[in-house]
Formats: sequence, C-alpha cells, structure tokens
Amino acid sequence: MSKAKLAAVIVLGVLIVAIVVCAIVFYQVPFDYDLSDIRPIKGDVVLLSAGDPLNKSGSPALAKVKDGVISDEDFRILFMTDNHLCERKDPTRETIERMVEWISSEKPDLIILGGDTLNGLNDRVRVEQFRTLMDKFEVYWAPVLGNHEGDRPALMTHRDEVVRYWSESQWCLMESDTKVTADGRTVDGYGNYVVSILGSDGYIKDAFFMLDNGSKLMEKEEYEKWGVTKKADTAISAAQVDWYKETYSAMKAKNGGTLTHMCVIHKPLQDFAAAISLPGEIEYGEVLDWSFTDQAIADGWKHVDGDLRDKIHCPPYTDGDLYGALTENGAEAVFFGHDHVNDLTLYNEQKDIYLTYIRLATVKENTPDAEGYNILSLHAGGGYVYRAYLANGSLDALLFSK
Repeated sequence: MSKAKLAAVIVLGVLIVAIVVCAIVFYQVPFDYDLSDIRPIKGDVVLLSAGDPLNKSGSPALAKVKDGVISDEDFRILFMTDNHLCERKDPTRETIERMVEWISSEKPDLIILGGDTLNGLNDRVRVEQFRTLMDKFEVYWAPVLGNHEGDRPALMTHRDEVVRYWSESQWCLMESDTKVTADGRTVDGYGNYVVSILGSDGYIKDAFFMLDNGSKLMEKEEYEKWGVTKKADTAISAAQVDWYKETYSAMKAKNGGTLTHMCVIHKPLQDFAAAISLPGEIEYGEVLDWSFTDQAIADGWKHVDGDLRDKIHCPPYTDGDLYGALTENGAEAVFFGHDHVNDLTLYNEQKDIYLTYIRLATVKENTPDAEGYNILSLHAGGGYVYRAYLANGSLDALLFSK
C-alpha cells in the first residue's frame, strides 16, 4: 500500500472513530416509558386573572371553582423533589412509574417540584418529554430548578432554555421573564416567580415564592460579582431577596393587608445548617447522631421530625439574607431538597417558621425511609396541614399544621 493510500486509510479511520464517539456522546436518551398511558385528572382548578370577578386579591391566582364559585374544599398540593430523570433508563423509568402512581392516586390540585427534576447528558429530549409527561395530567405544576439542570453547559440544555420551554406549557406556572428590582437591578437566577392560591372568600390563603438557588457559578464575571475566588454553588442573591420583599409587600397591600406565604428553593438555607452540629464521622445513608448548637437552642430551634443521613449541602456563602427577610415578613415555611437522604424538619419557635426537606422522589438512592412525597392541604378558610408519605403511599408523619 502506498503512503498516500495508507494516510487516507488512517484519516478515514480517525473520522469514523470521531463520528462514533460524537454519536455516543451526543445521543439523546429518551424516557423508557410510554407517556400515552398517562390519564388526565379531572379537577376544578383554574388560573384566575387579577381582574377576574372571583379574584379579590389583585394578583393572578389559582382557585378551585365549582358552579361559578370558589369551593370551600381543601386545596391539595403534592411536593416532589430530586426526581433525577436521566439517561439511565431503568431508574428513570422506575422513578416515573412511582411519580405517575403518586399523582394518579393523590389527585392533587397543584404539583410543586423542588429541583433536580432532570440530570444527565444530552437532555433536550427529556426536557421536552417531561413537559409532555406533566401536561398529560392536566394539573398545574410549579417547578424550581436544581443544581443539575444545565450543570454541564456543552452537553445539556441551558437553564434559561429549560425555564423557557416549560413555561410555555399551559399547565406550568413557571415564569421565564427576567425579574427586576425597583431600583433596576436584574434578579439573579432562572425562574423566580410566585404561585398564589385563593380561599373561598376570593383572597389569597397561601402564596409560594419560588426562588432559584440551584445553579452553579460558571463564568469569571460571576465569580467577581459574588466576590469569590473558586468554583462554588450559587446562593440566594441580594437582588433576589429585594425582589421577594418588594413583591411580597405589593401583594400584601392588594390582598387586604395580609399574605400568608411560604418559600420553595432547591438547596437548604445556610441558617438551617448553622443550627446543627454534626458528628465527626459520617457514613452516607446511615442515620446521624446530630445535635443543635448552643446558639440554635438559645434561638429557639426545635426538632419536629425526620433524620439526617448525610451532611447538609448548602451554598458556602451568600450576599442576600433570605431567611432574615422571610422571618421579618412572617413566612410560614421554607421547603427544599438537594440532600437526597435527609428528611429533617425543624421549627424555630421564636420566628414561627418551619424549615423542611421535601421527601426524595428518585429510586436511585435505595433509602426507603427518606423516599416519598409530601402533601400540603390548604383550608379554604385559612390554615393548612403538611404531611409526609412514604414511597408506597402510606402516611409517615404529620409535620406541621395551622
């Protein structure tokens, strides 16, 4: 074989190998689940505009409407987090199966997702499939993003594209617009928005501030903005806190001067971790013998229910005091995920606020005691009950109520 032919063969071989590698790396792996099997849930929930005659709150809000009036039935919200629907077909299919079972059996009026819904390489097809999956139920759904959505930019759908695509669904309440504070600052994160639920009197009985604290800092200018010198997880920013305070104040004024509200994020607040002293040795998945710090005891922290089976992975820094703003405004609870095998709920009796892990949805951890979902039942006349359920649908704990 001549040198020219040999060179051509080598070049061809390299090209074939490159094509095969690219095909493997960039192949879109869809769900191994027949979405056509999902049946809609017949509900009575509608999204009322701020100007609707039934809506006295001055803000867009969900309501359970029957025979032309807002029902006095409980409004049931199903919470899930860390579904981790990825390119691994078996655990993803099994997780979807349990999701479908939970939603179909509980028949919620709203579904809240606490982040890390998707992860894994080349997820565009799964971003689209997940929207189709959720829309099949014909139930409103409200997600926040976790740290795994878009965490590998070259091989994953960017976070803003996930938000944009999901928010175009008629059933998804997530908003894709960039929020701005009163003084013109851009609010950090993707998908910051509010979900409001009306009571039978037409006023908001509970509002949920959905804030993005899941992304990772990836660009140099972001490091400089946050004043850090190495890669670290994003925390809630000062602009996000100010937007929350401004939005809360405006909604409260329009809602008759009161606004019961809660907050949903992906990663635990630093204030949650600061209240807890962990043992020196940690074996992942095993129940930890933790205790409150002396300061936490003095500050009024109480253990409500659940366990730690790993350390608390909250961002290592922050430039926005979300916890302080929430407690100043009388927020009732903060819900989060991220730490798969933890299901702890704490209560601060001085601030009258609960900080609570949402139960884990994915099957991948094989930790039955931490897996499952939560149900928050809002009473039409005010008040609520929040419960935790195991993956098999059995009640595990009544966490808090009002």
